[in-house]
Amino acid sequence: MKPRTQAEPDPIEPPDHLPEAVANMWREIVASNDLAGNVDRSALETFCTLMARLREARQRVEEEGMVVRDPRGRVIPHPALAVERSTAEQIRAWGDRFAPLVKPVRKRGYMADATAQTLSEAKHLHGLRFAGPVAALKTLAWMIDEAQRDSMAALQKAMTTTVPTYLKACADLQITPASLPMGAGAAAPAAPAEPSDGEKKPEGSNVSDLQARAAARRAGERTG
Repeated sequence: MKPRTQAEPDPIEPPDHLPEAVANMWREIVASNDLAGNVDRSALETFCTLMARLREARQRVEEEGMVVRDPRGRVIPHPALAVERSTAEQIRAWGDRFAPLVKPVRKRGYMADATAQTLSEAKHLHGLRFAGPVAALKTLAWMIDEAQRDSMAALQKAMTTTVPTYLKACADLQITPASLPMGAGAAAPAAPAEPSDGEKKPEGSNVSDLQARAAARRAGERTG
């Protein structure tokens, strides 16, 4: 068995006395919510019991039909329908306390893809110790992509705020902002237009400039 480190939370296992259906619901809810550490186990047990009851009632109706015959042979609504309705009302009273987490889906972009590729090749960053800084760097890359999608004004603002922070994060993690190779699944950015005579090219206007600045920053830190 793999030993747990202090940074890894203890798993929340269902109590032994729970019926199998409730225990399975417990594991399902814990996994879908990333629940760990301190949690109201009594509340979680109650919620799992309600969810398992609701699922069982719906399954019985599905298997036996909406109506059944009573002991006198009369056609009546399936009793599980009342159980389903009552249980659903109780579950709604819990609100979203144990509702599955909905993780936002980010749009793919050039900087995000290039950064993810670079991070995947940086073996020294593969570990729980760097999980936070790596996630922060990915977010910064995504923010740069979002600025490019938004407007020129947003991109210009990012060049003075987000981009410097991104470059510093790359330097701290000892990686260089990488360009995706041609045919790697994302279109390469169009080459910037050459400046006319007398026109100064803005610094940091493309990924190559970002790479050069990051490399220069690291070189300065090593010699400093």
